[in-house]
Amino acid sequence: MERSRSPNNDSPCSLYGSNSNFKRQRGEKKPIPEEQKDDKYFERRRRNNQAAKKSRDARKMREDQIALRATILEHENAILRAQVLTLREESSSLRQMLLQKKALELTTRDSQICIS
Repeated sequence: MERSRSPNNDSPCSLYGSNSNFKRQRGEKKPIPEEQKDDKYFERRRRNNQAAKKSRDARKMREDQIALRATILEHENAILRAQVLTLREESSSLRQMLLQKKALELTTRDSQICIS
């Protein structure tokens, strides 16, 4: 079964419309004649409406959970960046102290050699 493509765009993405999230295009809506709208039809519509609402609610809940998780991760990231900065400063300070101590030891040793 071959799908029709738009004449201006032969890419496979054009099958799904111009949206970047590749949503499937819906078929053309065909009105149901009144004489075919029986109890079975209305029951199908009711079940379909319930399923659509359930799907929308589930998607909304997933999106809310993702947004909350992103907020938490951003906060944790900010804390970790601050800790990295503090540790880098501490490392630099300790490195300077070590260099000063080594320089002092060298000058002390050199002066003892000169005195002897």
